[in-house]
Amino acid sequence: MHSAQAMMFHHFYDATHPPGQGAISADTLSAIIEYIGVERILPAAEWLWRARQHTLAPHHVCLSFDDGLRCQYDIALPVLQHYGLTAFWFVYSSVLDGAIERLEWYRYFRVTQFTAIDDFYVAFKQQLLGLPNSAQLLQQLKYFSAASYLSEAPFYSTSDREFRYIRDEILGPERYFAVMDQWLEQVPCAMQPIADKLWLSVAQVQQLHSQGHVIGLHSHTHPTRMARLARRVQQQEYVMNFERLRAVLHTAPQVMSHPCNSYNSDTLDILRELSIQLGFCANPYTSQTSRYEYPREDHANTVRQLYRAYFKMRTLIDKSRDIPCIDDRQKINFRSVTQGENRDSPLEEPHREKNTAKCKKRMLKWNGPI
Repeated sequence: MHSAQAMMFHHFYDATHPPGQGAISADTLSAIIEYIGVERILPAAEWLWRARQHTLAPHHVCLSFDDGLRCQYDIALPVLQHYGLTAFWFVYSSVLDGAIERLEWYRYFRVTQFTAIDDFYVAFKQQLLGLPNSAQLLQQLKYFSAASYLSEAPFYSTSDREFRYIRDEILGPERYFAVMDQWLEQVPCAMQPIADKLWLSVAQVQQLHSQGHVIGLHSHTHPTRMARLARRVQQQEYVMNFERLRAVLHTAPQVMSHPCNSYNSDTLDILRELSIQLGFCANPYTSQTSRYEYPREDHANTVRQLYRAYFKMRTLIDKSRDIPCIDDRQKINFRSVTQGENRDSPLEEPHREKNTAKCKKRMLKWNGPI
């Protein structure tokens, strides 16, 4: 067990937003909320207040959404509204001014143009072979260890880890962008209409704020290795993020989360200078030494717990391996809960069962820490 009291979410899928690695459906989010226990999940503003007052109890949980994604607004928000919940939303701000942030664009490319993620990885290596120094670059893979690299993220496969090692450790941002940009030039696709489906708009961020959700910093352009940047570059990232969100919200942001869990002592000093009240890591196992290092559990780990719990409770699983859902008229497909990226999973709509007390009795509950 560990002490994470915050849940972290990124991508969601439905008939409009494509499925892909790590994406979950509205039904899976409902199942996670029921599994944790609705009564344990605090409104984001209350969780923030209790954290500042040091009155959080071990059973208190909050929900958080990183990257300011449109799929979160379209798919997760209605589920939160159904349960009467609010969350933290961590937004990188360059996209609010119409910028196209490459990492999300590249992700859209790989989940829509390839049947399986491993097909993309194979094609990506083929692109690397076209580089003039490809042999020297790939030689550096001898330093890669699947057992130790990104070990804090057990949901990553060996191929996932190897790709991220090549991207972040061997190539670095500039060379990675060059490889991907050259590759995407061969794909006829208009970016701007897709961009409108990828990120939140200014109006949507303002609407979330008006509904009681807490909007926080996530840098301006979402560097994957913030800790490797010079202090002045880090400061520019967070000051621009801070000022842009303050202009949108008409109030100063008080919270943040570290992009890709990357930060150093310079980062923490900058956050203090901006009077940020608290920050979140993307790791449940971090040893919290400051108020900017609250641990978070990735939803993928909780889905795995959910899978194991239902598997043990065989009486709750029928012969077709479907999980009994909140609503007796509808069931969550077992594979869609455990494999959000499965393209064959049904794209189900959020539940609208009103009798939540009755729902809770029918759902397996988890009373320990997440």
